[in-house]
Amino acid sequence: MTPSISEFSYGYAVTSEVVKFLGPAIAAAPQFPTLYAEGQAGGGYDVKIVGGSPVFLQFKLSHNMERSNAKEFRLMHGPYYRWHLHSLQRSDQHNLLLDLESKGNAVAYVAPVFYQSAELNTHYLNDQILDHSVTVLPSDIGPLPDAKDHYVVFNRSGVAHRCSEKPAKVKCDTLSRWLTGRVNRPPEDLGAGGVIRLVDEIVAAVKSARSSRLSEKWSRPKEVDTEELKRVIRARPLLETLSLISRTVLDSELLVVNPQWQRIAKP
Repeated sequence: MTPSISEFSYGYAVTSEVVKFLGPAIAAAPQFPTLYAEGQAGGGYDVKIVGGSPVFLQFKLSHNMERSNAKEFRLMHGPYYRWHLHSLQRSDQHNLLLDLESKGNAVAYVAPVFYQSAELNTHYLNDQILDHSVTVLPSDIGPLPDAKDHYVVFNRSGVAHRCSEKPAKVKCDTLSRWLTGRVNRPPEDLGAGGVIRLVDEIVAAVKSARSSRLSEKWSRPKEVDTEELKRVIRARPLLETLSLISRTVLDSELLVVNPQWQRIAKP
């Protein structure tokens, strides 16, 4: 059955609960700094993030597959959920996320283990969104074998497969457990130099994906202007800018785990 929630509503619920779940160990976009940091900034000082572990989350919506004639019903031994990957003919998203993860970044697809707005409201009010969401890493899905439509199926028992011509088993975890594993990792530089480095990695991923498409003779009328991305981030090398680029290029939400703060005097 088709989900009755929107990607925006689900993404908001996830981000809101992540901030509550990890407390001072998280900073969420687009509010830099978060209320946790603002509460610590007093007098004539502001705060800014200068380090931490960036996490890129790509939100998906789950379709409920409960009928016995559903294609993967036997494979999944009963009812299951399904979310779709963008085909390579339509979007470079999977290749971009795969490339970004390959450079050591924390990147994950996130999908709800529910599909109705009433379930979203109940889980949100009870702080259970993260426990009822799963993560699948781009690397666990692997490169897509062709430009056809592919999707991921999973159930409440944690069994998941990428479904192409032949289903391939993939790992999945709850979002709460996966995020907890990110805490207390060595922080990265998220000052101007670190932000520029991350955008340069995104630019390199865009160029690589474009090269692959051209070799397959796939093109699109509107392409990401990589030189403009580089110009923008060098003119304003801030986490807010990186967050915007993450949304517009990767369609992903940027969070910072274990943020390192610096107090700066207000002008």
